[in-house]
Amino acid sequence: MALKVLCEGQRSSLFTASETCFTKANYGNNTNSTLSVNTPRGVLGGSVAGLSAGADYTAYPCHKTLTPIGLFMNDAAGAAFDNANAVASGKITVAKFMSVEVDVYETNTVADDTASITYVVGQPLYSSVWGLLTNEAGASTVIIGFVTKVPSATSPTIGLNMAI
Repeated sequence: MALKVLCEGQRSSLFTASETCFTKANYGNNTNSTLSVNTPRGVLGGSVAGLSAGADYTAYPCHKTLTPIGLFMNDAAGAAFDNANAVASGKITVAKFMSVEVDVYETNTVADDTASITYVVGQPLYSSVWGLLTNEAGASTVIIGFVTKVPSATSPTIGLNMAI
């Protein structure tokens, strides 16, 4: 599971997937300790989608210089990580204004990748420099949503009400 929709909002397939939606490396270059070496390349369902100022309606894996627009509904390629529409048409679905649970988020701080992040209900969530949800505002100042469920050992997903 990458993204579980709890309360329906808007799903927009207006966005063209940038090349980096298919090639983004997900393992070994961020502060998420739950991803494995087998995690496919490309955007992950539940990761943050962003827009570049000069590329109208083109979605990119979000980082600190892009404007967050929502969460990717599905991944760019591979089984449960499959968004066949993106592969076939170059279009990718972005979720907006929903209540969701996501199992793709930062688990360690950017400053010290061995220090765990603790999430608290009601906390604002932002996009990390790697396009994953985080409670560290330094990566981005645009609030993606607010924590509604904290991850635990028995349920590793984070719940959020999206603000974008």
